[in-house]
Amino acid sequence: MLRRFEMYALRADADPAAVGRLERAFLECGRFIPEVLHSAVGTNLSRAPVQLVWEHGYESPEAYQRYMVHPYHAGLLDRYLLSDSPERIVTENDLAAGLIGYACDDASYVMTGGVRRLVLLGLAPAADADLRRFADTLCRAPEEAAEMTLSVVGSNTMGSAWFDGVTPLTPPSVWTHVWEQGFATVEDLHRYLGGGSAPAALEASGWTGWMDGLIRRTADVYYSVRADS
Repeated sequence: MLRRFEMYALRADADPAAVGRLERAFLECGRFIPEVLHSAVGTNLSRAPVQLVWEHGYESPEAYQRYMVHPYHAGLLDRYLLSDSPERIVTENDLAAGLIGYACDDASYVMTGGVRRLVLLGLAPAADADLRRFADTLCRAPEEAAEMTLSVVGSNTMGSAWFDGVTPLTPPSVWTHVWEQGFATVEDLHRYLGGGSAPAALEASGWTGWMDGLIRRTADVYYSVRADS
């Protein structure tokens, strides 16, 4: 499967009604494009420089390609998203994460409500064994942090670059990996961040010294999850 996120900052003059229409278009996307799975919209609750997150999945790269050329995408979504559209209501964000995503074996990331936290990680080059240890450790975080209901880690293969078929249109992402965390409430998230569990302590320390400095940079965004009913 492919897991994918789009994160947007909104224009200062964006019409709230238009923002509502875009959110509804995201939520209903799977009704019109069957390749789009687990579509949900997030309203940012963090200090990250984005306001809107759209999360979803696909069964395969082929399904993703069919989504990209579907009339619903071009006729509705692009009206609000493309830079050359007079109806555009979004802008580039300063998180360097407009598009991120990863490949996974199953849909263990699914949440239909609650609070999702995305921790963006920039890792140093590492051996495969070290990367497996890194991912396994973070995926086991709920065993030590009772506040966390979900923990999934993926290599950010979808955020590397946009291509015109020949050359990159954007530079490679600084974020090599995505750590998805799930919480029932934002209060649970804050309890985790302020708690003494091993994963929370690692985050609070800035990952100093862990795995010989494997993690070089981090950023995060968290938001309430609204799925299509």
